[in-house]
Amino acid sequence: MSKGREDMYWICFGDSAKGCLAMARNVLEPSFDVEHILALLDDYAQGDIRDVTDRAARADILMPWRDDPELDGTWREDYQAQHWRTLDRLDEVDEAVIWYAGGNALEQCGLRYVVGRLRRRKIPVWAVEVGWMPARELSRKAQRADRRAASVGVVTGSRVRNALLRWLPQFIVRRYAVSLERRSLEERQKRSPREGMIYFSTVGEVSPDILPYFYKRRRQLTETEQSALLTEWKRMQEENMPLRAMVNGRVQSVSAEYYDETILSCVPEEESQAALTVGRALAKLDETGDRVSDMLIFSCIRALGAAGRLTIVRDGATYRDMTIRKIGG
Repeated sequence: MSKGREDMYWICFGDSAKGCLAMARNVLEPSFDVEHILALLDDYAQGDIRDVTDRAARADILMPWRDDPELDGTWREDYQAQHWRTLDRLDEVDEAVIWYAGGNALEQCGLRYVVGRLRRRKIPVWAVEVGWMPARELSRKAQRADRRAASVGVVTGSRVRNALLRWLPQFIVRRYAVSLERRSLEERQKRSPREGMIYFSTVGEVSPDILPYFYKRRRQLTETEQSALLTEWKRMQEENMPLRAMVNGRVQSVSAEYYDETILSCVPEEESQAALTVGRALAKLDETGDRVSDMLIFSCIRALGAAGRLTIVRDGATYRDMTIRKIGG
């Protein structure tokens, strides 16, 4: 693969993935232009995919948080515009590295769409698949060196703690970030069915210092592989089911009710925030190798409430504001 070429692009799915790649590029390819990291923001695992350039058809999926009162209209418009600009820029790509994970339908569908679109111009396409890695590959020395290279920011679920962390000296914030990452990796390893291995379901959840492990294993997709991915994309377009999901390790078209039983099993007897059910359902699905978005689970909760299969006690624009319980709970 050529290095430093002006027509080389990295393609990923979501802002989190783009942020990780932007931070890791100094180690991976120091001369690589950060403007050539293209992140598609749409989720092709949901909704009508017959024409993903149809803005009206994709609006609801592209902006799942549109009703959140904390988001102003300008932010929403800018977010959508960013995605459509990125989609147009795929036509200027002359060589691509596509970053994706095997454990979620969003990135699997994105991979198939992008490969199909680029294949028409017969350009070189490389793939970096994020997934399993040996725990021993985590180099503490490399992590410490990376953290010393720039300032560190940590965001937690507590606004008070976030405010405090902004005022603390960097060496304390770094130590706190290290402890959080170590704890996360230890928990991830405990949940792994493979001893001594760690699994990542999305590109965006991989620390920038770990990405070189996967980048070194990149490979150029053959014509046969590209044709197979395009065929699968066309099949899913023809089926055009409401959802695509990871079923036994493969992305498949599924019904809108596919996640209902899993979600219902996570709804408490007593009234509680919908956020609790969202978190439980995400964890349960993650164990099956099917990573989905929190907003997809939230939209399913709304549909289950409308169908009378769970009780929405207090409605709300977000799952933080909504409270729910089991029927008869």
